[in-house]
Amino acid sequence: MKKPELTDVGWLGPRDEMDRASHRFGKCSECHEIICVEKVVTEGPSTQQQTSEMLYEAFRTHVKLKHSEASPLEFTAVVA
Repeated sequence: MKKPELTDVGWLGPRDEMDRASHRFGKCSECHEIICVEKVVTEGPSTQQQTSEMLYEAFRTHVKLKHSEASPLEFTAVVA
């Protein structure tokens, strides 16, 4: 099984005004599911780093739940 990657990452909102973008999104390379997070609100001028980190954390959780070798659904099927 190939390791899933986060592809087609982008911002939802106008390209010319990064400050008005509201969400960061990407697509799973294996199942093509869209992962989207709301932009982080910080005290500083830039939220890009924190929002990107949050997106990649959400993607790692997606991979663990949907694409791991021993997903919770498999355990349920074995036990039941």
